[in-house]
Amino acid sequence: MRANYTAYVSPQFRILSDDQIEQIYHGALQIMERTGVLFECQEAIDILSEAGADVSNPKRIKIPSYMVEQAVRTAPKSVTFYTRDGKVAFVLNGQTGCHFGSWPDPVKILDPATQQLKTTYVEDIDTMSRLIDALPNIEWTYTGSSNKTLPVFPNLDISDRVTLLHFIMNSTKPIISEITNLEALREMIDLCSIVAGGEKNLVSKPFWGGSCEPVSPLVEGKDAMEKSLLCAEKGLPVVVYSMPMAGATTPATGAAILAISTAEVLSQLVVLQLKRPGAPVIFGSIPNIMEMKTTIFPYGAPELTLFVGALTEICHYLKLPMFGTAGCSDAYSVDPQSAAEVTYQILITMLSGADLVHDVGIVYHQHGSPELVTFCDEIIEMSKVLMKGVPVNDETLALDLIEKVGPRGSFIAEKHTLKHFRNFWVPTIFDRSATKTPEAKSCSELLREKTLKLMTTHQPKPLPDDLLKELKKVEASWLKRVGLKEYPKRAN
Repeated sequence: MRANYTAYVSPQFRILSDDQIEQIYHGALQIMERTGVLFECQEAIDILSEAGADVSNPKRIKIPSYMVEQAVRTAPKSVTFYTRDGKVAFVLNGQTGCHFGSWPDPVKILDPATQQLKTTYVEDIDTMSRLIDALPNIEWTYTGSSNKTLPVFPNLDISDRVTLLHFIMNSTKPIISEITNLEALREMIDLCSIVAGGEKNLVSKPFWGGSCEPVSPLVEGKDAMEKSLLCAEKGLPVVVYSMPMAGATTPATGAAILAISTAEVLSQLVVLQLKRPGAPVIFGSIPNIMEMKTTIFPYGAPELTLFVGALTEICHYLKLPMFGTAGCSDAYSVDPQSAAEVTYQILITMLSGADLVHDVGIVYHQHGSPELVTFCDEIIEMSKVLMKGVPVNDETLALDLIEKVGPRGSFIAEKHTLKHFRNFWVPTIFDRSATKTPEAKSCSELLREKTLKLMTTHQPKPLPDDLLKELKKVEASWLKRVGLKEYPKRAN
């Protein structure tokens, strides 16, 4: 044993000091206590009023700091997600690293075969789901459709449930879902309960959770709050995140956007913990700038990653799981811009340690690129080399071996080399050959080949026949409700 010996298991990285984190957190407490938050859900207002919040002005409900701190204490510090089969997938607790997820249902998909954008049909959701299932570093999915215009669905009333069902049929990985409304949430819970073998099993081993969004600045909308309250009532995980824009919905400074982001999530956390102490909540936000030239929300902005990293540190200071964003780009295709943006995002996110990271593979504002998802899978694996650090001990120093081999020796035939060389990272889409020929495939070609192969050949673990039959009955009832016998198909 060595006295006073410090060892780093992974690289050390900080954006904010402890003092800065406390100052921003105290700023958020002041916002909630003095500025107030607009709640549009009467149940939430009643819960806050009964607990002692100032609801005299419905447009500026003021939450005392002691209520916020009590909510932080009762919120779970660890949230476990399971696979469709009931096995532990990952634990969100600020200690187990980042878990990256992608979308199976973007508005349009950048087809790797043709390099053209195509409208997403149900068969594309199936294919994207299988790709996500195949990639080892894409550990979960974020199903959408609730806030998108998908022309293949004649009625958006069922689109979020359709995506959820088709992902379940094509992957075993955990799911977070956007939700159209309260009725949709109830149907999603019923659907996932069928898969889990009952609602009690779903709650005890959740493979699914919801997401609800405050509106910046400082608005807890009726619809979002009702969905969060139902998730809390059931004991199911819910991600609470907003999308504040510095210079538009917050002041144009990093500290201000972080304070408002924190206040927006914590004000909802208070209600959920009052509703059900211990309700599993995942702290989230996508704090970003407004691109002043175009007024867009730029997914590739370096400030987005900086703010998410800083917010992760605040979140972990509060000992809450963090919902982050990485692996997305403003580029139209997989090109030098998208490669640079996603690599920067993934690396900084892994160093800062956001627990649940979404939007991998998003390009050009809400479109999806299967190739970029595959590329990000490779970058995540590559970045893990850095995150492992450099273990230092007698075995890794190998001083006896160095003495034995001596000057001008070779280590290639040593047992120590045989034991350790498989720890070296091996790429699958980067060509590191010492010599290149005119016929050698480029990185782009290797990426396209790998993506298309996974999309066309990967077979996920199938559902039991009786369960699949039951799910198909549910699906048929949805289609009947909107006047269809089957989904529209893409014309040849």
